[in-house]
Amino acid sequence: SWWGLDLPARVHEPRQPDASDFAPKVVMATAESWEAKSRWFFDVNRDQFEVTPAIQVKVEEILRDAGVAGGDDLAKAEALVHWVAQNIRYSGQTMGEGEGFTLHPGDMIFEQRSGVCKDIAGMLITMMRGAGLDSYAAMTMAGSRIDLVPADQFNHCVTALRLDDGSFVMYDPTWVPFNNDIWSKSETEQHYLIGTPEGETLSRIPYSPPAESPLKAVHEAELDAGGTLQGVLRFDGAGAMDSRLRRMVNGVRKDELISRCAQLLAPVSPRVVVEKVEHREADDFSGDMWLRIAYRIPRFALDLDEGFEFTSPLMQIVTSDGNLFANGGTRWAKDRTTDLMLWYTQLLDGSETIKLPKGYALQDPPESPDVDETYAAFSASADQDGRTLRIAQRAEVRRRQIPPDGYAGFRKAMDAARDWTGQTYRIAKEGK
Repeated sequence: SWWGLDLPARVHEPRQPDASDFAPKVVMATAESWEAKSRWFFDVNRDQFEVTPAIQVKVEEILRDAGVAGGDDLAKAEALVHWVAQNIRYSGQTMGEGEGFTLHPGDMIFEQRSGVCKDIAGMLITMMRGAGLDSYAAMTMAGSRIDLVPADQFNHCVTALRLDDGSFVMYDPTWVPFNNDIWSKSETEQHYLIGTPEGETLSRIPYSPPAESPLKAVHEAELDAGGTLQGVLRFDGAGAMDSRLRRMVNGVRKDELISRCAQLLAPVSPRVVVEKVEHREADDFSGDMWLRIAYRIPRFALDLDEGFEFTSPLMQIVTSDGNLFANGGTRWAKDRTTDLMLWYTQLLDGSETIKLPKGYALQDPPESPDVDETYAAFSASADQDGRTLRIAQRAEVRRRQIPPDGYAGFRKAMDAARDWTGQTYRIAKEGK
C-alpha cells in the first residue's frame, strides 16, 4: 500500500493534458515486456478477423469503385480506411465480462455497421485482410503518453499495416471520418503497441510539423466609394485543417450552409450578406478540402471626413472561429504551471488584397510585427500597390504540447496575431 501526506491540490488550468501526464501515479504490469504484451494482444484476437463471402464481395466493390483494385497496398488501404470511417457508426455495445481488450468479430460489425474504436479498427483489419493486406490490431493511448512500464495504459484501438520491408503504417478509422488523413494529426507523437505473433515493442507516431497542417486563406475584395465591401474568401486546408474545413461543411444541413458561412463572417460585420458558397464535397477524399465564400457587406468601412477606416476581414474571421485559428484570438493567461495541450501544430498563410476606391491612399501604414519563438511565430505586413491594399500574415504553432518554459514565447506570438487582427486601416483621398 502507499500513503501520501500533505499533498498539494492538483493544478487545474484550461487546455492542460490528461492528469496522468503530470500528476503522481503508480504504474504496475503483469507482462514482463512490451513484446510479451504484444503477443498476448495478438493471441486474444487472432480469430476475430474472418473474411466472410459477404465481406469479400464488399472489399472488391470498394477497391473497384475507388479505381485501386490493381493498385499497391497503400492505395488499397487508403480506400478501405475511408470506407470504414464513413460507414461504421460509432456506437457502444457490450457482450458482458471480458470486453476490454477483445475485439468483436468482423462479420458482426459488418452486419451491424456500428461499434466502438476496437470494432471500427477490427472492421478495417478484416477488410484489409480481404484485400490481401497484412494487417493487425494495435493499442494506443489517445490524448496522453504511455510510460515505459509494459502495463495496461491504453484507451483506444487502431490498425497497423505491415509492408513488404517489415515496417508498419498506422491507420485510425475512428478518428478520420470526414478527414483526408489515414491517421489524425491530433494523434501525432502518440505511443502505440501492435499485436503480432512475433511481438513488437512500444512505438510512437512521429512529430508533425506545421507545414503538414496548413490553412491557406486568400481574400480578394473591392471597397467602393460608398464604403461597401464585396469579395471572395477561399480557404484551403490539409492535415488537421482539412478535417476542420470538412467539419464546417458536414456539421450543418446543406440548406443551412449559407447561414453557417454568414455566422463565420459575422465578426467582420452583422450586415454581411453571403451570396454564394462553393466547396469540395465533404466525403470526397480525392484531394484536400477547400471552401469558397462570395459575400457583400454594405457600410463596411467607417465613413470619415474625406476617408474611411476599417479592419482586416481575414484575420477577424480566422481568429474568431474554433475551426480555423482561434489560438490567435485567445487572450492567454500571463503565466502557466502545466503544459498547454493544443493537439496539433498549424500553419496559417493568409493573404488579402482590397481594391480601394479611385483616388484613395493608405495613411500611416502599420509597423510589421515579426515574432519568432521556439514554439510559435507570427509575422505580417501591409502596403499599397496602385489601388490595391495588400495585407499578409503568417503564423505557426510549432508543437501540439507546449511546456511552461516555452509558454511565454507562444503567448508572445499569439498576442502579436491578436493585436494585428485589431489593426485599423485608414484611407483618405490623395492630397488630403
